[in-house]
Amino acid sequence: MSSTTNIIWLQSHQDELIPNELRSHVALFTNEDACYQFLCSLSTAIRGLTLVITDSNIRTDRLVELKPISCVYILSPPVSKSSLKPSTKFHGFFKDRKTLVDQILSDLNRRKATKPGFFSGIFAPFQGLYFILKHKSTWSRALIPCLIFTLLLFVCAIPGVWGMHILTARLIQRNTSRLARVGIWILRLAAYFIAICLSLIIALLTAQPLSSPALESLVRAQERELKYPIRPEESFCSSVWRSLRIATFSLLISFVIFIVLTSIEFFVPPLIFITTPLKFLTTAWIIAYDIIDYPLSLHLLGVRERTPWFRHYLWATMGFGISIEMMFLIPGAFFLLLPAAVCGATRLVVAAERASIDQPLLMDDEAS
Repeated sequence: MSSTTNIIWLQSHQDELIPNELRSHVALFTNEDACYQFLCSLSTAIRGLTLVITDSNIRTDRLVELKPISCVYILSPPVSKSSLKPSTKFHGFFKDRKTLVDQILSDLNRRKATKPGFFSGIFAPFQGLYFILKHKSTWSRALIPCLIFTLLLFVCAIPGVWGMHILTARLIQRNTSRLARVGIWILRLAAYFIAICLSLIIALLTAQPLSSPALESLVRAQERELKYPIRPEESFCSSVWRSLRIATFSLLISFVIFIVLTSIEFFVPPLIFITTPLKFLTTAWIIAYDIIDYPLSLHLLGVRERTPWFRHYLWATMGFGISIEMMFLIPGAFFLLLPAAVCGATRLVVAAERASIDQPLLMDDEAS
């Protein structure tokens, strides 16, 4: 028998039995107002309590905002995630009671995790790569970004090059002089190059968002490996749209910062020793922001809600970004290693959430 209580259990029917192995850890409530008043009456020093809600009709907004609550599990969640206010405290949604109880027991028996730091971020992508290499079932999904990029490149480049070929062929027919034809051939090669470059840019910008369902599938596979609760699934369109917004935001921020730092270098050349490392670190942070978005998006976090997370785990984010940036310096490695980076980001987010669950902090005499 444990001498501590660290689970606030809120349900609508008192006749639902709580498993014997959890009773010594649970403070049971059947009324939302009573539960709210109890939590408000606790000492401000208390943190790390787990809130379990077994009735999806119970409103969670004001309970989740309370500081003693660090983790929220919901049984039979609403059909749409939009009915829930985004919060980092939502750690799991469960379709059956047994899975919920198993997850809580896993939390109780797990050793307390430490807050991920700089070196945790450095090693996370390599741990993600090891996970993919170890599990053959993930290989097909891991190849999807590379395949989509290749397909988009050919789909865009072939019509572009063929169009330039037809256009310059007509010019050659109209001009008979040797000098004009040499000029047209140079124009044709330049047009080929421009068409391929534009196709490459289009493929780079769209391959990652179109691959987001496969990448999120890898996030779920990594979470299952870590025995973490399964998140509600997103539709294909919402997943692609969210990924496209994040990619656009990252590109715009990168462009603005790059222009500012380049301008400083142009007007004050000696500062290049400062602006060059800043460019490297900024790129690393933006890459990390883009990739860590995949596991965070499954945790009901919007773009604005991610800011506190990145601020709290700044060193882990920087370590992760630097590691990924060094890996992506290998030619052609971006889409090949992107799935490994996403799995590594998942490990980082899971470690951060588990570190936020500090237990036990609520004693039996306070729960009575």
